[in-house]
Amino acid sequence: MNNFKLMNVLKSKRLVVLVASAAIACIFCTTKAYAAPTVDRYGGINRYETAAKVCEAGWSTNTDNAVLVNGENYPDALSAAPLAKKYNAPILLTGSGSLDPYTSSELIRLNVKNVYIVGGNGVVSQSVEDALKARGIKVTRIAGKDRYDTALQVAAKVGKSDEVALVNGNDFKDGMTIASIAALKGMPVILTDGNYMPASVKKYLGNGTKFKQIYVLGDENTISNNVLSGLSNVKRIGTGDSYGKNVSIIDAFQNEINTGTLYIASAKNFADSLSASAIAPQTSSPVLFVDSPMDEATSNFLKTHIVNNLKVLGGTGSISYDMENAAKNLPLQIGTTDNITDTIWQGDKYTPRATMIITATDGSKKEVPVDWNLTKINTTKPGIYTFTGNLRGTDKTVYATLTVKPIPYKIADLTETAVSRQSFDV
Repeated sequence: MNNFKLMNVLKSKRLVVLVASAAIACIFCTTKAYAAPTVDRYGGINRYETAAKVCEAGWSTNTDNAVLVNGENYPDALSAAPLAKKYNAPILLTGSGSLDPYTSSELIRLNVKNVYIVGGNGVVSQSVEDALKARGIKVTRIAGKDRYDTALQVAAKVGKSDEVALVNGNDFKDGMTIASIAALKGMPVILTDGNYMPASVKKYLGNGTKFKQIYVLGDENTISNNVLSGLSNVKRIGTGDSYGKNVSIIDAFQNEINTGTLYIASAKNFADSLSASAIAPQTSSPVLFVDSPMDEATSNFLKTHIVNNLKVLGGTGSISYDMENAAKNLPLQIGTTDNITDTIWQGDKYTPRATMIITATDGSKKEVPVDWNLTKINTTKPGIYTFTGNLRGTDKTVYATLTVKPIPYKIADLTETAVSRQSFDV
């Protein structure tokens, strides 16, 4: 009787262990990860303080370089983002005649040694340049005879690229849409008129064969076909109104950007999106135009993309709290993740997968980058290993289980003959 009870107890304990093991295994199979995006707002009393707050967010310690542009006049600033990316520099704004105090404060905080001024003396005056030099800052002014030539001078400073973005220089919206993407890709932004191409730009582009791709932003109403006559390797991107073009240009580079962190700015002025064009490449993020009432193209974009961190540019005069909440509640979120299992032979090289497929809250499948908590995996010993990572731009933990199978031993063929009715050792 006692033995019978003991056996039942042992069976019960074994069952508890098995149930617990199964529960733990399920945790590692699928992870639920519902969460609304976090929201940060970079807003000041004016565009200069907003740019300073963006700078604070992106550059917390000393940096050698900064790019300085006119905060009231957009044409020369359209080409600045790739330059800022090259030198890991923030874009700061100033008035034409004197150095803005918010900008001045940031230059001191970061202990900036080199300032690149984009634009001639009529855009950023000599007195601003002299004030910088008086602080011991080296100043490099990049300027041409007009906005088109200035963009070419900036392109020369950025360096060679096999891609280029061609933008109508008479409006800022297309330029501000492509700015952060161009910076991420290291490609210059070149300006043209909508109805004719300046001689200096025509000389720079040639017949287009030196470029793998010339991205032309907008349809024929933005840049006419006559302007593009004789150019090869041309690809038009961006259709519709300002918001439709903003979305379709972003979508054209969807395989190179990440909407996990998304910057939103008003399309009614250029300054806030310009400031973001320097920080957004740090997370491979685009800048989306959001205004009230929200355009259908913008709304559809938010509804079909995963956003974990929303960065609002400007004060409530630019983007209201109601618009912020609308933008916050529209995006998809990560619903569940199916964790990774891989099997390799002992000694084989193994690199964790750079991305994984997740299920979004609408049931669709999305590919999301993963940052793993290791840099090198030793596969010389067989076994089962589990390591963790985070879905990029989130605090959501994912798991990968790697099985390293032992290398089988090779046994030589048997050549001995066994004699009948005798024992034989193999």
